[in-house]
Amino acid sequence: MRAVRHSAEGIEVVQVPDVAPNLESEIISVRSASICGSDLHLLQFGALPFTLGHEFAGITSTGRAVAIDPNVPCGTCDQCRGSASNRCRTATNRILGIGADGGMADLISVRKSALIDLPTSLRLEDACLVEPLGVATHGMRQAQLVGGERVGVVGAGSIGLAAVAAARPLASEVGLAARHEHQQAAGERLGAKVAQGEYDVVIECAGTSSALERATEMCRPGGLVLFLSTLWDSVPIPGFTAMAKELGFRWSFTYGEHEHGTDLKDSAQLLSDNPEIAETLITHRFGIDEAREAFRVASDRKSGSIKVVIEP
Repeated sequence: MRAVRHSAEGIEVVQVPDVAPNLESEIISVRSASICGSDLHLLQFGALPFTLGHEFAGITSTGRAVAIDPNVPCGTCDQCRGSASNRCRTATNRILGIGADGGMADLISVRKSALIDLPTSLRLEDACLVEPLGVATHGMRQAQLVGGERVGVVGAGSIGLAAVAAARPLASEVGLAARHEHQQAAGERLGAKVAQGEYDVVIECAGTSSALERATEMCRPGGLVLFLSTLWDSVPIPGFTAMAKELGFRWSFTYGEHEHGTDLKDSAQLLSDNPEIAETLITHRFGIDEAREAFRVASDRKSGSIKVVIEP
């Protein structure tokens, strides 16, 4: 079967052995897999021994349409036992597409508990967005929005725009600070306005020192800065401004469970209820044999891409 991997020659579509079924897993025929900024970052580490892709959806052997939770928690550490499996102490090297074979392939074997059943109105071609939107859905819980807050978003890549989509049903107003015109236009399509004034909660989605400085400036005194970005390196906090405003800082990592369900199930429903989210975020689609071009487009800031999808 075909799989997308990163070798010393760059992105390649290679032939790998077919996956084998077992009693604890399901074989998924992948229908859509999207490229994340984390995928692009991984390429900087050189050749990788696994198939890429942690944002994907497909069909089981029995015909169930599903998205996949790529996290593989141990189930036994204190975090897993405390219903915070997204903070599992040992899971990093087992995350599908990050430390183990991911979903940019014709087929993949995944644990049965990772399957997220999709609403019937959500297209499989769009369901790869369940994972990144789940990141934003979890972030809204971490921000503890109760409704009516002014929410600012700094950074308008796919996670920033997902944050707009997740915050819009709760906030009185969402203001977006985007770097590129096409990103700002996408945010406005999802209900955001150009960021202006102060906000009760500011969601940092770019992972840079300049974005954190902007978020701190936008946050009202006593407000909250929430990190949805992936911070690969240390980022300095604008200390005096944060101190003088007595700002709170909170981090959000992937997604998890809550008393009414899971963040990924919530994001699947949000995508189903609001088809404009997928229509706005997905800007390019490629077949799996075009994976090298798909990654080129995803990494080119001038391409106008937001979310690039590979369809086996």
